[in-house]
This record gives sequence, C-alpha cells and structure tokens, in this order.
Amino acid sequence: MPLILLLMTVTGGVYPAIDLTAGERERETLETLMALPVPKFRLLFAKYVAVVSVTLLTGLMNLLAMTVTVFALQLESTLFGETGLTVSLALRLCLVLSSFACFYSAVLLMLTSSARSFKEAQALLIPLLLMSLAPGLVIMLPGWHLTHGTAVVPVVNMLLMAREVLEGTATLLPSIAAVVSTILYGAAALGFAARVFGTDAASVGSRGRWNELLSRPKEMSASLSLTMAATGLAVLFPAYFVASGLFSRNTTSSMTSRLITSGVLTMVLFAGLPVVLLLWRRISVRSALQIKWPSAAIWPGVVLLGAAAWPWIFEMVVWMHSFGLNAIDESKLKQVEALLEGWRTVPLPLIVITLGVLPGVCEEIFFRGFLFGGLRSQMKGLPTVILTAVAFGLFHVILAGGAAPERVLPSTGMGLLLGWVRWRSDSLLPSMLLHVTHNSLLLTMAHYQEQLKGWNIGIVEQSHLPGSWLIVSGIAFVAGTALVWWSTQTRR
Repeated sequence: MPLILLLMTVTGGVYPAIDLTAGERERETLETLMALPVPKFRLLFAKYVAVVSVTLLTGLMNLLAMTVTVFALQLESTLFGETGLTVSLALRLCLVLSSFACFYSAVLLMLTSSARSFKEAQALLIPLLLMSLAPGLVIMLPGWHLTHGTAVVPVVNMLLMAREVLEGTATLLPSIAAVVSTILYGAAALGFAARVFGTDAASVGSRGRWNELLSRPKEMSASLSLTMAATGLAVLFPAYFVASGLFSRNTTSSMTSRLITSGVLTMVLFAGLPVVLLLWRRISVRSALQIKWPSAAIWPGVVLLGAAAWPWIFEMVVWMHSFGLNAIDESKLKQVEALLEGWRTVPLPLIVITLGVLPGVCEEIFFRGFLFGGLRSQMKGLPTVILTAVAFGLFHVILAGGAAPERVLPSTGMGLLLGWVRWRSDSLLPSMLLHVTHNSLLLTMAHYQEQLKGWNIGIVEQSHLPGSWLIVSGIAFVAGTALVWWSTQTRR
C-alpha cells in the first residue's frame, strides 16, 4: 500500500515538470521567460507550485478512486484493519501524500531543469522511478521500522511512515522527523534546480552542467544564497538527528566525557558545517555571517534581555502545561532529575561552557548567521526572523532529547527574540551574547536548585514563579528592548 501511494503521487508530477522546464526550452520560449524582470528562483518556484498542485490532485484523485473501489468490494477491513478507513486515517494519508508531492516535485524539477528536450527529460526520470521502487520493496522485509536512523533516509522514511500510519503504530517523534527531513530535502533539491535552471547556458538553449553545483567559484563573494542555506539545513537536520540518537545511547561514559562530547558535536555541526560550506564556495565568513562590532550602547540592553527572558519562557511552559500540553511523564521527569543530579558532580564552569556558551555561540552561527543570511537574500526582515525562529524551535523541540509539544511556543518565542536582535543590530554578536547569557543563567540556577528552593523557584516543578520575580524581569525586559531599539535607531 505505501508503494502504491508513492507511485500514484509521483506519476502525476512527471509530465508537468518536464513540460515546464525542458518543454520551455524545446518550444524556444525559455529565453523570453528569462528576460522577464523577475528573479529566476521565483520563476522556478512558481513552476514548483504548479507541479505540486497537479501532483497533489493526481494523488488525491487516485486515493479517492481507490477508496470507492475498496468500499464497493467491501475490502476496507482487509486493507485498513477492523476500524476500516476512518476520517482520521484519511487525513493522515493525505499528509503522507502531501509530503511525497512536495519532495518529488522538487526532485523532478531538479532533474528536468538541465534537460535539452522532452525525450531527454523522460530518460533522466526513468532512473528516479526505478530507484523509488527499491525502498518500497525493502520496507516489506522484517525488522524495518521508523527509527532515529531511518527517519532521515529519503523515500524510505516516507514509506515506513505510511506503513505505520496504515498499521496504526506510528509514533510522534520519528514521524515528525520524517516529515521535516523530507521537506528540507525538497527545499535543497529546489535550490539546486534553481541554480541549474538559472544558469546563462540554460537561457540560450544549451544544457547546464551538474558539476557546476559542486565546483568552487573562482572569485570571492560576500553573501550567501538561499540555496546554500537550504542545503545546509537539509544536511544539518539528519546529521544532528542521527548524532543525537547515537549520543543518547551512550549511558556508560562519565558525565564529564558526555558533556565534552556534546560540546564537540555542537561545534562541528552548528559552526563547522556552515563555515566549511562558506569556505568551499569562497564566501567571506565575516560578511556572510555578519560578524562585526555593533554600537557599544547595545550591549547593556542585550544583557538585560538575556537575564530577563528566562522567567517568561518558564511561565510559557507552565501555561502550556495548564492546557494539557505536557509530554513529560513521570519516567521522563525522573530522568531529568537524575540528569540534574549528575550535573552536580561536574564543575559548574564545565557545564556552562559545554551547555551554555558553546550552544549559544554555535547555534547562533547557524541560525542567525548562516540560515538568516540565506533567507535574507530573498526575503524581508520579518519573514526571515519568523522562519529562523520556527527552525530554531523545531530543533530544540524535536531533536533535543525527544518531542515535547509544550516547548514549541517557548523555543520559537526565544528564537523570535534572538532574530529581532540580530535584525535590529545587523550583527551576529549581540544575539550570541543574549543566547549565552540566557543559557548560562538557566544552567547556573539548575546547578543551585536546592539552594533556590527556599525562594520558591523550581526548575523541574511545574509551579509558577513568584510575582515579584515576574515584575522585576518584566521591567528589565522592557528596559532591554528599549535600549536595543534606541541603540540601533541611528543605523536605521
């Protein structure tokens, strides 16, 4: 059944993708299209929307026809279990079809954008369809399930998720990871398609070369592209997801070695990966990441924001719990308490450096530096701040030790604050300081939790903070916001 769903979705987008790329070139209308005063990426994105729409319509019509046939032949209990095809199951199948459509539409455009004719594009897509059949056969073998490893494998993750949705055994975290990773892979494929589709060679009727995607430019550049940002995000997500899963299995090492390993992993993925990509494409690291010294007047405001944000972030979590959005059960709560006990055996400076300073610096390099710069090249400030905040929230909610729905709003809210400071200051350094201050303060309070209990300040307990603390932090937050705004007015 998952393989049938895959094929009925993919085949719907084949001919629209060919016609909108290779067909334009064969009809000799591509030069006119390229002459329009519209960025090439937007032209290709409009074609992508068309291909996704046709693909989704094809998949939904096939699903509707299959449903009618199943009900007519009274096979619903055989195919879908005792409950049959319910509305909930139908909605989940539509989600699977949508993920297939978004991913494959981008891959189809990536392959057909370099074809010189309709027949050549068809020849390029035959290996794709054959490769898509292999995972469908593999998942029928025993022992294959949607796990930390398979959730980030393209095509395999969607097929496994579709199978578990049909069986009613799908779990939240791997399913979300499968959907997010598939969307990221599709975004990276669309970015590569834009580079091939947008070359000068394509506009005069010849074929763009795929080795241009990996070749190093001959000249230095000062800014990065949306394609590179999407590629980096598509690489980081599965790499960090798998690395986190492997790291969580290491329970025999000492707490000190685990903290050091966590710090090294953070540096390699969140700082090393974007820097390597920038150096490979001959892009100035300082210019692309906006590493420059802002006005000195901004620093007091940033420190105030970093120190005043945590009570309100904590209250958001408690507020989410009051609405029943609580994914921390008793077993997980005991694990958190055991983790805090282990931290107390480690010197506080090591904890602050590995879990406060390094994540604060390295995560800002990726989210407010690398990803922010790529999105800013195609978008205005507000959409860029929002998208980077959502990506920041997803990484902290899905990947940091398990899915926790109650952390969605607080993590994204913190990302919005960091993004706003980055946008206002036009520099990465203030958001780094804010992030480090926030992390370090929370870690210090967790370390001295027993001493703070006398003040009715709990880190693990789901109780509201004292009103006086909220008032003081609110005043400090407003003062910090005003200082950041005032110190960046002259630049604006």
